[in-house]
Amino acid sequence: MRNLESITSKWNNILIVVPTKVAGMPKSMNSGTIVMIMLILISVSLLGYLHEAKGYTRVDDTSSGGGTITCPTGEQHEGAISISSTSTPSMSGYYDIVIATNGSSALKSGVFDYVKIYSSGEFILKGKETRDDICGGLTNVASISIEITGQCVSNYSNEPPTIVKIRAANGEKADFPSAPNCS
Repeated sequence: MRNLESITSKWNNILIVVPTKVAGMPKSMNSGTIVMIMLILISVSLLGYLHEAKGYTRVDDTSSGGGTITCPTGEQHEGAISISSTSTPSMSGYYDIVIATNGSSALKSGVFDYVKIYSSGEFILKGKETRDDICGGLTNVASISIEITGQCVSNYSNEPPTIVKIRAANGEKADFPSAPNCS
């Protein structure tokens, strides 16, 4: 037992007493105070890490309200948007916009290759169109870059919808009142 006590006191001297002398800390600080300060610093570091670890990695929106899509020609259509995206393990996702036309429906869709979701719930999704039955596919749709931006809603019953905005390189744009969910 005495051996254990002598080892413990040597480590105590190496880990606490020597650094306090080198740092010029007041002699009135005892080892308990130093241990407490170390625990507080470690706790603050862990809290910062855990907060960062709870960052959002997904944006989903399957229940948007009707929005207006404006084609490059100026033609406008009413429709609804659906979004699913993730930033882990790799950035990916898709979007679909559906409008009703003469008893059937038309579709505009695309995929994401860039997903940025801020801790505030604001998101930026970038990618390419893959299909466009709405604006007539004026150019090769695979070459049209798109950007979708918005703000996630955390409490659907108490928060008003936000506006999800779509902007395409060919001039197409759309605004959808919506309640995207970040998780």
